[in-house]
Amino acid sequence: MFKFKSFINYKLFNKLNKKLKNIVFYSEGQEHDHFFLPFVQECLDQNIPFCYVSSEEKKPYIGNNYSNFFYIGKSFIRTLFFSTLECENLITTTPDLHNFFLKKSSKCKNYIYFFHSMCSVNVIYNKNAFSHYDTILCANKFHTREFENYYFSNKKIKLINLGYPKIDELNKKQISQIPNKKIQNILIAPTWGNEKENFPVYEKLINMLLKHNFKIKFRPHPVTIDKRVNILGRMEKIFTNNSDFSISYEKNNLNDYLWSDTIISDWSGSAIEYSLATKKPCIFLNTEQKVRNKNAKSYEKDNSFENYFRNNIGLCIEKENISDVLINLNKNTFLNLSEEKIDDFRLNYLYNFLNTQSAVKKFIESIS
Repeated sequence: MFKFKSFINYKLFNKLNKKLKNIVFYSEGQEHDHFFLPFVQECLDQNIPFCYVSSEEKKPYIGNNYSNFFYIGKSFIRTLFFSTLECENLITTTPDLHNFFLKKSSKCKNYIYFFHSMCSVNVIYNKNAFSHYDTILCANKFHTREFENYYFSNKKIKLINLGYPKIDELNKKQISQIPNKKIQNILIAPTWGNEKENFPVYEKLINMLLKHNFKIKFRPHPVTIDKRVNILGRMEKIFTNNSDFSISYEKNNLNDYLWSDTIISDWSGSAIEYSLATKKPCIFLNTEQKVRNKNAKSYEKDNSFENYFRNNIGLCIEKENISDVLINLNKNTFLNLSEEKIDDFRLNYLYNFLNTQSAVKKFIESIS
């Protein structure tokens, strides 16, 4: 929906001195803002000018003093903003640049993409979702490998092995916690899509776990919250009288991660980042694989980041056999199920584990 404020902000942005538009961030809103923080914080720490442009009116990082915030909404004003953008560097985590209505501007020199998911670029994104960026900050070796035969409109594309700051942040936060000696708090975090088929399975699972005195927090994907209100309403109604159950609508998943002893998901990338950061075990239900790229080949799906992790580190359970979840949760060995494998994965597949802020600093300095 068009808001006149977005037009005013668009005009104000265009009037800015070019020196203040060397680095421009574009965020779709609150569910993505926390991924930008390492980059924004680096600019603040080094007094590097930047602009923060968002499709939501609420200004993030309230405690920080920066004035160049611009709300452009999601209407035609955003489309106009992208097509006329004049800056040196645009940093975003929005895929599909130039494929649909968000077109590149000839007056922006460097379109930069960073990841808000660890998952496969060939499977869970549209075909050619990253083809029109000039710089891509890769999170892991799977990304780099998949980009080897990827189509890029800019033949001088820069692939930078940056890492995944969210994992470092979570790892540092949870170090100070005293871990439970047995599973008590369970975070259930399904991916979006196919909710009609999968949510009845989760309802049965939650009901079973509550009967065995586990505390359950259900964290739906932001897309599910936006598009599947009725399904979530049904779940709230079913379990509303049980004090051991809650639904989390927090934009940032950090507090939910720190609260939980384990996570249950299906094809969610957040479950993978949770386990890599905390070394806590994760359980994956074998639902239909999430595939957005209808042109993805079988070998691409089979060798994707998420498939590798599920098959080698996570515990996979058929959705028809959810009682197996309870059996495994009650095993004395479950809490330490994957520690050695996670150590190996961090070493061999993650870029700059526990050192991503240094990588971010180096990158910001290179474009400022």
